[in-house]
Amino acid sequence: MFRLRRRSLMGAMLLTPLITVATNAGAQSMSRASSAATADSTRRLLDRYIAEAVRSNLALAQQQVAVQRAEAGVQEANGRFLPSLGLNARYSEFSGVINIGDFINPTYAALNQILGQQRFPTDINATLPFRQETKLDLQMPLFNGALFGARAAARAQRDLVGSTRDAALRQLVADVQLAWLQVASATRAVQTLEATLPVLDENLRVSERLVSAGQATPDVVLRARAERSDLVQQLDDTRRLCAAAIRGFNLLRNQEPDAPIAMGLAGDTAALAQQEPADTLLPRAELVAHALRHREELTQAGSGVALARAQQRVAGSAFLPNLSLGASYGVQGDRYRFDRNNDVALASLVMSWNVFNGRQDDARRQQANALKQEAELRLRETERGIATQVHNAADAVDVARSNVRSARDRYDAAQRAFTLVERRYGEGLATQVEFLSARAAYTSAALNQVISRFTLDARLVELERVAALRTLPR
Repeated sequence: MFRLRRRSLMGAMLLTPLITVATNAGAQSMSRASSAATADSTRRLLDRYIAEAVRSNLALAQQQVAVQRAEAGVQEANGRFLPSLGLNARYSEFSGVINIGDFINPTYAALNQILGQQRFPTDINATLPFRQETKLDLQMPLFNGALFGARAAARAQRDLVGSTRDAALRQLVADVQLAWLQVASATRAVQTLEATLPVLDENLRVSERLVSAGQATPDVVLRARAERSDLVQQLDDTRRLCAAAIRGFNLLRNQEPDAPIAMGLAGDTAALAQQEPADTLLPRAELVAHALRHREELTQAGSGVALARAQQRVAGSAFLPNLSLGASYGVQGDRYRFDRNNDVALASLVMSWNVFNGRQDDARRQQANALKQEAELRLRETERGIATQVHNAADAVDVARSNVRSARDRYDAAQRAFTLVERRYGEGLATQVEFLSARAAYTSAALNQVISRFTLDARLVELERVAALRTLPR
């Protein structure tokens, strides 16, 4: 009679399977529709989270500020080609300086005496320098090779910072998707373990009833408790990982650590289990070519080459003359007098040419040439590295696809094995050790299926990043 009771309890456990898998053709058709709905819902959900992270991520905001700073540097370099106008004023009080009137006044007095007329002033009071000098200064470069090199360097620096920001943006897009997948994977793992816990609770209760009825020895209860404690420990650790994944995802969004996260239809574990891994993937050559056309790291390396060329130009300009125009207009004297008799105008055409400085200019040019060679080699290395990344990511996707199929086969086998063992155990034909072993294999296969599915998704995200397949939001 008690054996019949145990059989009914074990049968009730099957009413709550870990992951439901459809087996007939109709269920498979519904599975494909559910998988398509899951994929579409997930894509829209992730796009929303990506847009939110682009707007609020602090690291990306820093990169955007750096772009603005680099753009201001270009404006500064352009401004050096324009004339500069400044107002300069000086007024001084002197003590002990030479007064020109002390020399001129006696001479003029002698001349007036000789001529018998007061034709020359004898009250001149003028010091050098003058007490005041106020003027407008105009400076304009006519030819300066260093300015052209500086402008080219500023533009290259702007492009370098901009491509760095774009690379950070692409990495952020991938990080958001990967972080969301980690949250979803951990959540599914917690759900799987939580669905298993009632099975072990019931097994412990049945084992205690068997021992109380004298139909089993105490070790049955001890094994049941040990199995349950092991699952509880695993569940607590998985919950901790899930909480950490949520906090990491919210950090990317610049939200509070425990802000809620929507899972959408990804919470449908049945759809997850039934979803077939997509086999549509561009050929390797096309993936590599696309990456070499669109990866921001190549733009960064190219900007490095342009920056080195600009430094070459700056170094080479030292061997050329500089020509500039200078003009001044103002008033000067012991007092402020604004009339045509006291204004002063000056215009100058200035040329400077460094003839010899100990071969310093030649050394700087050699350094710039070496820097350009380094940048070109770095560009080639980046191209090779990107191609390798694409091949590795594509290989990882292929292996992950295979693992998903293997995980599904493993789960199906473990589910059928657990069903058979559970029935035998309910009829008293299987030992508790067999039951717990089948249960552990079933739970492990369920977890492995979840992990394999999300691992494939994560590797697809990585392939999307390294091949630059996604159009970045702006």
